[in-house]
Amino acid sequence: MKVRTLLPLVAVLVGCQAPEPSNEVPTLEVTRTASFVRHVTAEGYLRAVEATPLTAPAESRRPMKVAWVAVDGIQVAEGDIVVRFDASEMQRKLEDSEDDVTSAQRQIAKERAMGEATQRKRERTADLAGIEMEMAQSLQTDDERILSRNEIIETRIDADLAQAKADHARSVKKVEGAVSRSQVDVHDIARRHAQSEVERAKDGLQQLEVSAPHEGILVLERDWQGNPMRVGDSVWRGQKLAEIPLVTTMEAELFVLEADAGDLAEGLPAELVVEAHPNRVYKAKVARVDTLAKPRHQEVPVQYFEVTLSLESTDEATMKVGQRVRATIILEQPDAIVVPRQAVFERDNKRFVYRKDGSTFEEVEVEIGSSSAGRVVVLEGLSEGDHIALRDPSRAADELIGADSGAQAQPEPGKAGPVP
Repeated sequence: MKVRTLLPLVAVLVGCQAPEPSNEVPTLEVTRTASFVRHVTAEGYLRAVEATPLTAPAESRRPMKVAWVAVDGIQVAEGDIVVRFDASEMQRKLEDSEDDVTSAQRQIAKERAMGEATQRKRERTADLAGIEMEMAQSLQTDDERILSRNEIIETRIDADLAQAKADHARSVKKVEGAVSRSQVDVHDIARRHAQSEVERAKDGLQQLEVSAPHEGILVLERDWQGNPMRVGDSVWRGQKLAEIPLVTTMEAELFVLEADAGDLAEGLPAELVVEAHPNRVYKAKVARVDTLAKPRHQEVPVQYFEVTLSLESTDEATMKVGQRVRATIILEQPDAIVVPRQAVFERDNKRFVYRKDGSTFEEVEVEIGSSSAGRVVVLEGLSEGDHIALRDPSRAADELIGADSGAQAQPEPGKAGPVP
């Protein structure tokens, strides 16, 4: 009896349940907006537009080691020492060069002494050969009554041999003299080269200190890891060590995520806030956008574009070099067709929408431009007055509700999925 009473009640409860979801596809009429505004936020720091660079001495041909460096960010006056280099390497170079000069001078003196001795030896040899030639000529005779025919021939040969010895001694003397002078010239070249190294080392010892050319704030140069120069670092000639910025005109260096920098261009307006003074907003505009994205940290693969903002005015009382800033770059596109992001689908690297054609929908490929979190600008493919579906019309509403109730499902291969 109780079971019969409950059956009608169950039937009433079942009849009161929510109706089945409708399969009607919601649509949107495409219209043009007066403008589409998108804001790109980024962080960075302030820097001076103009700065006086401080570099390592250009005369040094060897790396120099930093022995002392001033504190980064301090106020310096004209003539203050900001960097001092270790003198031990330059002093050792000076001593080595002076030893080379002394060695070359000794070689020159030795070569000259040996050359003079050789010249005297050859001169004596030539004199002896001359005496032998004179004696041979004095004994030479053609009288066969005094000497036999063979002895006459021998006297002639002795005279010719003595003449040849004398000529040879004089020729060798000239050659050896030229060789000796050449050796002296070679050693003299080495001496002059060593002497120039001595002068260069002396000049280097006088330039082991880098001073500030004018007063200002000292900003040390950073390496690729962002670390300032430290004691013990080695620098090469002409390498930038620091700079003294002219704070009368400042600019901002920003780091914009690669995904947000697609539409950035010179001249775009921006608003800047110094983190130390968050209640003040400064007007600025984009002055430069780098063409290559780079990571800010080597261990983090996220890419950023460096963007430079020029400020309308510099507040010297509050703005300091190196201060962190936050900026908003304003991108405005006039007369744009803007649709909700969920109305644009992607398949096989192509983007399209479902445009209503009577009672059916057709796929229309579109080209999209700027976008925000929920809206997308359509550059080509749609016209004002078109009606587009706000969901995939090829799928039932209950199927979409079931997919949304769980984790975000990925589209099957070959099927359309919403633009991320």
